Amino acid sequence: MPLIINEIGSFEKFDQFKTLYSGKKILLVTGKTSYSQSGAQAILNHVLKDEMTFRFHDFEVNPKIDDAVRGVNFARENNIQLIIAVGGGSAIDMAKLIKAFYASPNDCHELARGKLEMSDPGIPLIAVPTTAGSGSEATHFAVVNIGYDKYSLASQLLLPDIAVLDGNLIDTCSPYQKACNGLDALAQSIESAWAAGSTEQSRGYAFEAVELCAKNLKSVVEGDANPLTLQGMSNAAYRAGNAINISKTTAAHAWSYGITNHHGIPHGHAVWLTLPKIFKMHATAHREQVSDARGSKHLQEIMQKLMKSLDIEVAKQADTILENFIISLGVPHKLTMIGAETVEQRAFLAKQANMERMSNNPVSFTDRDITEIFSLD
Repeated sequence: MPLIINEIGSFEKFDQFKTLYSGKKILLVTGKTSYSQSGAQAILNHVLKDEMTFRFHDFEVNPKIDDAVRGVNFARENNIQLIIAVGGGSAIDMAKLIKAFYASPNDCHELARGKLEMSDPGIPLIAVPTTAGSGSEATHFAVVNIGYDKYSLASQLLLPDIAVLDGNLIDTCSPYQKACNGLDALAQSIESAWAAGSTEQSRGYAFEAVELCAKNLKSVVEGDANPLTLQGMSNAAYRAGNAINISKTTAAHAWSYGITNHHGIPHGHAVWLTLPKIFKMHATAHREQVSDARGSKHLQEIMQKLMKSLDIEVAKQADTILENFIISLGVPHKLTMIGAETVEQRAFLAKQANMERMSNNPVSFTDRDITEIFSLD
């Protein structure tokens, strides 16, 4: 587990890490605009004014392999000794990718596809999230796109050494960005709770994250959050990251990647275009549909606990209640609203499932279920 600095305003005390960064060549991996808008740039410009820093921000949201190759070449050219990632999940993932590829820059594609084991470059990584969403600061995964295919590198070497959680940094995002980020954290915690790969520990993290999201997300999106609420949402994302670091995600995430790739919407939004109906199907699943080896009773207990946390009293109404929730956040809730207007387009998206994530789902879907999820009738 990384060292966690968890306090509102904690980033302003970054000089507490002086012994780690003093005299080192530092790579700052940041978002294009969030770095300055969040206030992080002003703080680091002051704290690191006497240090040798190199900034890399020339990459897209949802990092591509070419971006990562360019990043690792830049890092190696400057003999980087420390990486500080400041931004959302894409910035933190990019920092992890640079670390993953640093020792073997000619083998990036093979490492990304899991064909080679990564070597430790001996470079510490500090993660400073400026969004409350992906939880990447708590995971040993890094996601990279090669064409339309998404690959997830996994290694304990990618777990940040230090994570700084400061709710002040998440308050400058737009309402839509805050909604997408928070919905990602909520989806991860829900999916982690029911995942076939869940453990007692991961479910503890997941339910804590669900409660924190339910309590804090709407206020954060509406812009009237106090410091305690902002820090609560930062903690929600971190706990969701802790949860999926053990359990991984499931069906809604499996389908979200294709939706994002083909329609260009943020990941947290994409997940929720299928999650409400998937939630209802889990809550109402028949015994023979449950593929989790722990059986239908285990899943029923999980779903009852999730429904209680989300104020869902009737399982068959779960999809409507969850759709109304995302509508209240100002987020379009149907595939037809994001460009998948025809049955053919939605049928195409239904086939774009990440099978690793899908295999972690505790319920097997029938053709009829998929027709309902993607509105194919």
